[in-house]
Amino acid sequence: MAQRLATNYANAYFTMNEAELEQFVKLFASDNIKVEVKICDNGDRDIFIPDQSGEIQLTFQREGQRYICESSYVITDLRLANAMRKAMKAFKGHGIVHRIYDSFTVVYHYDEGSVVSIHEVTDDENVPIFENQSQNIAAELEQMYRNTSSEDEIALIREEANKWLDLRNWTKKAAPEKVATIDTRLRILARRLFELEA
Repeated sequence: MAQRLATNYANAYFTMNEAELEQFVKLFASDNIKVEVKICDNGDRDIFIPDQSGEIQLTFQREGQRYICESSYVITDLRLANAMRKAMKAFKGHGIVHRIYDSFTVVYHYDEGSVVSIHEVTDDENVPIFENQSQNIAAELEQMYRNTSSEDEIALIREEANKWLDLRNWTKKAAPEKVATIDTRLRILARRLFELEA
C-alpha cells in the first residue's frame, strides 16, 4: 500500500460560532495534539498546531458572532492529517485537499464537510474516482431555483395578456369581428402561462 507523504490543504474554509470554535480546538486535544490559542485585540483567534514540518497557524477572523478561517497549509504528521479530516467533516468545512503519495496525488473536494469528488492525479492523467451525484443534483436544482427566466417570461406574458384584454374590451364595441382573433391570441398566452407555472 502506498504511503502518504503529506496532505496539502490547498484551500480550506471554515465558518463557526464561538462555541463551535472551542469544540474545534477540543477535537485536536482529544487526539493528543497540543494546540495553542491566541486571542487578538480585535477578537480574532490564532490557532497554532504543531506538525513534523513546523507549526501550522490558522487565523479565525471575527465577523460579528462568527469566526471565519480561510487558509492553506501542508501537514506531514498522519495523526494531525486524520484529526484535520475529522474537523473538516464535523465543522462542515469547504476545501480542496491533496493527499500526496510518491507517484500520484489524490484530490478531494469538500463541500459542507462532505466529500463531493475524488480524483487521482499523476503526471499524465486525471482520473475521477468518485463524484457525489446527489451533490450535482442539488447544485442543478439550486441553479434552476436561482434562474428567474421563467418568472420573467410569466411577468411579460401577463403584461401582454392585459394589453390584449384591454384591446378585446374596446374591440367588442368598435370591431366585433376581430374578437375571435384576439381570443385565439389570449388562448395561446394562457396555455404558455399554464406551462410555465406548472
